[in-house]
This record gives sequence, structure tokens and C-alpha cells, in this order.
Amino acid sequence: MILNTIRNHQILSNYIEEKCDEEGVCVEIDSRIPKNNYVIIKVDNYYNSLNIAERPASPDCLIILECQNSGYAMYIVELKSIHSSSGFEIKNMDEKFKTCLYDFISNKFSDVLEIEYKRITLYFVSKIEIYRRDMGLKLKVLQNKRYKYHDKKCFIEPLMPVPAIKPCY
Repeated sequence: MILNTIRNHQILSNYIEEKCDEEGVCVEIDSRIPKNNYVIIKVDNYYNSLNIAERPASPDCLIILECQNSGYAMYIVELKSIHSSSGFEIKNMDEKFKTCLYDFISNKFSDVLEIEYKRITLYFVSKIEIYRRDMGLKLKVLQNKRYKYHDKKCFIEPLMPVPAIKPCY
């Protein structure tokens, strides 16, 4: 079971948290999901702990969820306590998701995390009014970014606080 492997991993276990929150913004885990069916890794804390000159931008959380029938879902989450798109740069946001997918998962911890996921979801959670007609060009550009992982295409979903991770089947 991948979740126990992560919990017992010499390095990854140091970055497991109970919640995915940052700057007063968070992602909830649906109450129907038992605590032992998911793990939250603070990817940003891992990269911030490295003693390197040029630290790559990284997202706040990686959530691995065990699906009810079989398999796993992966959520990469960036949290920002901002009300407008002037609070982030597209290049930096793009680097965060790439770092997690292509370095953290596929390189540094590929022995544990590099599996075939049933669902891959990328969340950008902020206080930006995403339901307004004019939510901002930067946010629209960010939504159009596409990433590929094991022949699965995924894109960034902008959300407002507090989205919930739902059970997967």
C-alpha cells in the first residue's frame, strides 16, 4: 500500500501534515474519507529544507488518496491568500506544478510516488472571485496550461476556499 510506504519513508514521512493549509487558505478532506485513506505531503516544506542555492518553486501540498474500489488519486495544490491575479506570476505558478510532477514525483521520489493514478487534479486555491465574468487574464492563462503525466493530460483548476477532496471510486 503506497500510503503506508509514504508514512514510513525515511524522508517523505518528515513532510506529512494533517491539513493542507497555508496563509489562511485550505483544502478540506471530505468527512466520508477515513484519515488512513489519504496522506498530505507538504512539498514546499521539503524544497525549503534543501540547502541549495537555487531552490525551485514548489506547490504547497501533494495529496495522495486511496480510491474506494482500487487505485489512487493525486492532487497537487497551491494555496494563495490573494484577492486578485496581481498576487501571482504565471511563470512561477507553472514552475510549481512542473516541479511537483517532474522532479518531486518523477525524479526524487519515483520509487514511491511514480505510479499510475486513476485521477490527477491540479488545484490553485485563492480568494480570487473565479465566478466573475472578468476574473482576470492571468487566471485564464493559468487555466489553459496543460501538463502531461503518464499519458494523462491535466490542467490547473482555480478554486475558491474551501474546496473539498471528494472520495474517488
